[in-house]
Amino acid sequence: MKKIFFIKSLLLAAVWMNAQVGIDTPNPTNKLDVNGDLNVRKELRTGGTDLLKGSAGTSGDIFHNNSTMATNDWKAIKIADGQGSMSVFSINTVADQTGVSFSSSGSAVPYNEGDPLAGDWTVLPTALDNFSVTNGNNKVTFSFQTTVQKTAKGSASFACGIFVDDRLRAVRTDVLLGGAGAYKIFNLNATLSNLTPKNKYVVKVACIKRTLSGTPIPVLGIGRAVDTAVLNNDMAQSVLTTSVLQPY
Repeated sequence: MKKIFFIKSLLLAAVWMNAQVGIDTPNPTNKLDVNGDLNVRKELRTGGTDLLKGSAGTSGDIFHNNSTMATNDWKAIKIADGQGSMSVFSINTVADQTGVSFSSSGSAVPYNEGDPLAGDWTVLPTALDNFSVTNGNNKVTFSFQTTVQKTAKGSASFACGIFVDDRLRAVRTDVLLGGAGAYKIFNLNATLSNLTPKNKYVVKVACIKRTLSGTPIPVLGIGRAVDTAVLNNDMAQSVLTTSVLQPY
């Protein structure tokens, strides 16, 4: 009995001196080295002491490997958006340098939500994206910016719209005045609420000519430089950002 007790004592002393424990590994590289799955049935706490329990975080926090501090910590992943408990579900930005151009006058007619993507509406080729909705309580925000330019003195009115699954969901009109080469920044921001949950909605930006006047009638470029003396396609490019917010 004394011999067995002596061997156990040596083993305990070795573990205490080494201060490293390995599970399923003979050569632990840290104080606790687990080679396999870890199943935690209760709380996982960090930053504890001999007298106090560590922090278990709060609901929704993520475990953060904090390399600049002695202990790891918890981080809240909730992002406030001013809409109660909603947080960012997805966000993506696409750009387009092809744009569209119009060289003759169109029609200054009104547009209605739900109108089909047809007629003189012209899609900016790469200002399109996909997004998905998984919760019936949601907000989807679109932010579109482009540059509009014309080639001759006069006025040029136009409209750009956000189409979701080829149906108009938001539209803005504007007019460009000035001499040859004049240009301006155009912005369109829209938010849709409580879209039906669906995988891969398709969002597109399309623009349309309204009234172009002048002698000669100017060429109107949207997201495209039509007078490169003062503008190029890098400067004129279009950008579309789609953000999906859902309850956390």
